[in-house]
Amino acid sequence: MLSQCGDALTSLTLAQIMLFTFTDAPSITALTTALIISAVPLILVGPLAGHLADRIERRNLLCRGNALRGILTLFGLFALNSETHWVGYVVFGLLVALTRILYTARATALAQLVRRHELVAADSTSLILSVIAGAIGAGIGSTVSTNVPAIGLCIAALAHITASLLFRRISLSLGGGRTTTHRVSLRDIAMQLVASKTRFAMSATALHRMMFGVCIASIALLVDRSYHLQTTGYVTVLGFSAAGSFVGSTTAEWLSERYPRRSITVMAFALAGIAILTAALVEHPRLGLFAIALCALAFQNLRIRSDATIQANSSKANLGRLFAAYDVMYNISFVVGCMTGILASAYFSYGQVLGIVATGYASCAVIFLKVNDGKRQDESLSHPSARLRLDNRLVGV
Repeated sequence: MLSQCGDALTSLTLAQIMLFTFTDAPSITALTTALIISAVPLILVGPLAGHLADRIERRNLLCRGNALRGILTLFGLFALNSETHWVGYVVFGLLVALTRILYTARATALAQLVRRHELVAADSTSLILSVIAGAIGAGIGSTVSTNVPAIGLCIAALAHITASLLFRRISLSLGGGRTTTHRVSLRDIAMQLVASKTRFAMSATALHRMMFGVCIASIALLVDRSYHLQTTGYVTVLGFSAAGSFVGSTTAEWLSERYPRRSITVMAFALAGIAILTAALVEHPRLGLFAIALCALAFQNLRIRSDATIQANSSKANLGRLFAAYDVMYNISFVVGCMTGILASAYFSYGQVLGIVATGYASCAVIFLKVNDGKRQDESLSHPSARLRLDNRLVGV
């Protein structure tokens, strides 16, 4: 929480210094800029993040990485001087790249701390705390950094360094390094990527995320045109998306205890399809915003369940690389979806774009209801919902 609180505070402070001069630029400009900025570290750093999470002991990686983030944050103080303003852009880029590396290390470390059936609970709790930490960091930034950005950067650096010391105090192994000494070939990684469970989780998450990206872009442009909010329209859409994701994080564990992976996947596509179809038929921006929130809720439940699947079914030797590949895939899918939504909105109406997406969601719900998810019959009986149904049948007998 301290690490991510500092991350949010640093991002907001540097953005206020360098990037966020709220102009009259439309949402399409803000959205395109955000996509480019987010795509570069994903493409360049994503594969490296997985390699480092496997080759370096993750506790040391988290400890040293957060210490490095604290030092880089202090270098951001040079951005306050007009003559060294360019340093802020370098610091911002390095922090974004380092954040991807530490996220992969943190996510894969959870698999070492809990049992397989507890991964969904651990992942959902981690994401809930991330949202809370981000809100705290943004709150501090809005009150402190607006007037005295130097104090905001110093507080953020202190949070990162304190987080580094706390990670060092963890006594349990978080994996990586000496715990994964045997060599792993590209063939081994490729075989695990195409395994039924991994393939099912990665393809479902990537497809849902891509169509969600189309909806984000299309509805952001609708809000822009309807309320003349300009860039604020894009921010509003992201706000509703964040709210839906937070609610989805709180419901993921409850759903996972009651429904198997296939059912959660089908429900995620079905709920998103119904929400987007309603928004397509009733072309009202407020309804579009609520549809975005429901899509985010559905995706978050699917994403947390898929996270746990990747964590549970990857070997310890290459968990970092597999999780990084999965993370890059669904995030790049979102970028592709947003770009597709921007381009499609120039040639088709709002209702037509969302209608096509709703059809895609419905089709995927049917497809993932039928395709092989890699679960054997004996494994299906181990799920809590299946055992409950079996116990009820035995009681009836």
